[in-house]
Amino acid sequence: MSAHHDPSAPTGFVLGIDLLRISPLEGAVFLADTDIADPSTLRTIQSLLPAGKVDVILSDMAPNATGIKELDHQKVINLCLALLNLSQSILKPKGTMLCKFWDGSEARLLQNRLKEQFQDVRTIKPQASRKESAESYYLARLYKGK
Repeated sequence: MSAHHDPSAPTGFVLGIDLLRISPLEGAVFLADTDIADPSTLRTIQSLLPAGKVDVILSDMAPNATGIKELDHQKVINLCLALLNLSQSILKPKGTMLCKFWDGSEARLLQNRLKEQFQDVRTIKPQASRKESAESYYLARLYKGK
């Protein structure tokens, strides 16, 4: 332990995953060129997690937009559903998941699936998100877990 370590500072393990290349960031582990929807990704994640489970899953994932609003909406919802599926293996009970989505016909389906798994689900639109953007986030707290 270094002499500069502040015992009140938060400690933890940060794992980032992206389809694209990621620049290194001190204190974080990255899986670049990695597809969250690939079944082997879960095994890789599990092998890297020091505690086997995580407290928080944050997703700002978005598919490459086609410009066809409904298709793009469907794709982003599918990403969130894949993440929800993944969370069942790695999220601690009472854990939190934040997932970006674009508003549309399937948003309610995703919200209902989240409500099955989490005690508290709310929709948030950060100030940084443009007013005209269809982008919002579901904040799902208190994972019911196994």
